[in-house]
Amino acid sequence: MRTRTIPAIGVSSGLLALIACSQGNTPPGSGSDTRIEDAAQVRAAAAKWENAIGARNLDAILAVYTDDAWQLAELGPIARTPDERRAFWQAVESQPVVNDTVNVADRITVARSGDLAVQYGEFRQIISDKAGASTSLPQKFMNTWRKQADGSWKVSASMSTVKN
Repeated sequence: MRTRTIPAIGVSSGLLALIACSQGNTPPGSGSDTRIEDAAQVRAAAAKWENAIGARNLDAILAVYTDDAWQLAELGPIARTPDERRAFWQAVESQPVVNDTVNVADRITVARSGDLAVQYGEFRQIISDKAGASTSLPQKFMNTWRKQADGSWKVSASMSTVKN
């Protein structure tokens, strides 16, 4: 589920603000706190997306995005439209990646509002060359998830970078 992308200061700052705002208890009278349940739903959606990526199922990969989602590419332009995201993933899927989600370590934080979540962490991407030799690239990632009207969660922004 992770792709080689470049961090954007504005997106990162916004996500850090979301994380900061989501800490602490729910204020009295603000309704029920569903963050634990929402985080479990995001984790399930993320696992489904990860499986689609592992299976190289392009339609299932793209179905996880909101219509207005951004995919921040490390060495290319931001994919802002469905066609641009499809082209991005076609390029990713054409690479000889053996496994794109090895040893994922992540955290999911849901906003108090219950409509946004951020998932961030680390993973390893295993790439095979033409001779069959494999290279393991440690990476870090951040995905912003948005709750849909039907209660499902979809990705509204995604980025990852090679970990230094």
